[in-house]
Amino acid sequence: MRVIQGVLVMVAGLVLIAAPFFPKRVPAILEASNFTDQDQMYGQTFSATSNLAPPDQGPHSDHNPKHGGIFFMSMDNQHHLEGVLVSPATFRVYLYDDHTKPLKAEEVRQAGGTIQVGDSDNAPKISLAPGKQTETLEANLGNAVKFPVTITLLLHLPGMKPDAKPELFNFKFTHFTDESGLGR
Repeated sequence: MRVIQGVLVMVAGLVLIAAPFFPKRVPAILEASNFTDQDQMYGQTFSATSNLAPPDQGPHSDHNPKHGGIFFMSMDNQHHLEGVLVSPATFRVYLYDDHTKPLKAEEVRQAGGTIQVGDSDNAPKISLAPGKQTETLEANLGNAVKFPVTITLLLHLPGMKPDAKPELFNFKFTHFTDESGLGR
């Protein structure tokens, strides 16, 4: 019993020592800074009425979809991507840098990959091509879209060696994406 009490006291002490290092949301700070209900203390959104400037936007600080799609950070920690499925049947991938700024056209041309529609490993591979927008790659899915649908993306990102294994991303869609929605 003494051993258990000793362990509990030690754990409680460690929690008290470490507590200042954990982020806290303090109501008094919110009241003093004129944050509204729509503002986020530690998030990306600040209204025009806030008297505080947004924090420095370092790499990987914004993981919000820009086009209403599904957003990922790549394993190389240098790129982000967003997949959308638009009517009638186009899968589009937006490519971004580590600060979530769209890649330049020449960087997008260094990327490439394929997609597979559905959960079957035997599903045909469809190649991605440069999209109508310079920061995108696209593939036409034909008449194969039936919701819910899973799309598997195998992507070579800019800077990857030609013989490198492509990075795998899985997208699950229950409806077509409204590219004008949810993006900032």
